Amino acid sequence: MQYLKCGAEKFEFEIKPLGKLCKLCKSEVPVVTLTTQNLKLCKNCFSKIQQRRLSEAVKKYRMFGPEDRVGILLSGGKDSATLAHLLKKTFPEISFQGLYLNLGIRYYSDFAQKAVEELCESLSIPLFVYDLKAEKGFSIDDFVFTSFKDKICSVCGTIKRYLFSKVARELGLTVIATGHHLDDLLSTYLTLFFNGDFISIKRLVPVNLPLFEGQAKKIKPLYQIPEREIFFYAVLNELPLEGCACPHGEITPSKKIKGILEELEKENRTFKYQLLSVFLKGFIPLLRENFEESTLVPCKVCGEPTASVHGICGFCRRVNLLSRIEDKTLELSLAKWQKIEESSERQKWMVFDVREKEDYLKGTLPSAKWISPSLLENEKDLFKTFRPFREKNLLFFCYSGRLSYLFTLKLRKMNFRAYNLKEPEQILGIDQVPENG
Repeated sequence: MQYLKCGAEKFEFEIKPLGKLCKLCKSEVPVVTLTTQNLKLCKNCFSKIQQRRLSEAVKKYRMFGPEDRVGILLSGGKDSATLAHLLKKTFPEISFQGLYLNLGIRYYSDFAQKAVEELCESLSIPLFVYDLKAEKGFSIDDFVFTSFKDKICSVCGTIKRYLFSKVARELGLTVIATGHHLDDLLSTYLTLFFNGDFISIKRLVPVNLPLFEGQAKKIKPLYQIPEREIFFYAVLNELPLEGCACPHGEITPSKKIKGILEELEKENRTFKYQLLSVFLKGFIPLLRENFEESTLVPCKVCGEPTASVHGICGFCRRVNLLSRIEDKTLELSLAKWQKIEESSERQKWMVFDVREKEDYLKGTLPSAKWISPSLLENEKDLFKTFRPFREKNLLFFCYSGRLSYLFTLKLRKMNFRAYNLKEPEQILGIDQVPENG
């Protein structure tokens, strides 16, 4: 199986025999390697080790008890799916509540929601879905029109933290669990350290107690499990995952650091755990002695607690940017495009077909030019290719709209007037849509 993450990170895993017998049970065929100990294990033994790790983390930090209502933040990805599966299998007596935030990201959020719904149904976990577009009138995609167009992941994080905390309180949840794993913590620690953000490092621990009345405790039960083993667990247990990466995926400093950590681990299998210990047992206690928590005040706009010196929380500051944008159009319907084609405005437009070239040659829209999908792999080449059309409106289409939407978003972030054509399969008479969209 191949799994694509935001920012083009790839994980691959093929289930196949790795030897004669599992190193632990000595009876089953091994199919996976426990990377930290170089043990070849069968599915059951590997899964039991991950369950034990999670159980130890929960008990060590007293993350929750029988009296708690525990919300699990779900995204459709491998981390939160593994978290939900492990929690349900390890603590069947606890009341769990699945939470999914549909961010309105075209060609992604709805696919992810289906995976979350399938997961919760298979685990008999009730699910609450919050639809950002329906509730607040905007989507994450809208931020490509703001100064945050190059920092969509940052905006997304701010909005998710705000809404999950608020929804958890409204649902009466006492604990919310996130799928942050060992690699997440370490890469974020180092990123924050290099930025000199010691306050944020201090807060990045397995358990965050409530900062104000009514706030849920935040826990990270997977904090000591490596990311690659989480992926193995999801595949071995056949957990439903979203089948595509977020179109806003960015290669962030944190993701680059993950690559460095992987290389260092090849030299020392326990390196990641040594680094985790340095932060949790040494550096963070030192920070707590020298840095006090900021005073929380009600946000002047929404009333939610905030530590902002401006008195306005990060959520409201970002949403306010959207109120200044009149036109947030990223996609055109067939009817809208046909009107443009029949008008004098047509000369201001360029049309690009990003399907496979053999399909383009079989038939395409009038005056459409073919563009290789591989251009998405190199932003410099992408900019160079479209620079001659800077003054034009650019319309993209593919098989289902997904791939051409990536072109639209990438070029919008470069300040081009790019648009995606909705439901092109209806126009071109396409019966089957390739996996790459």
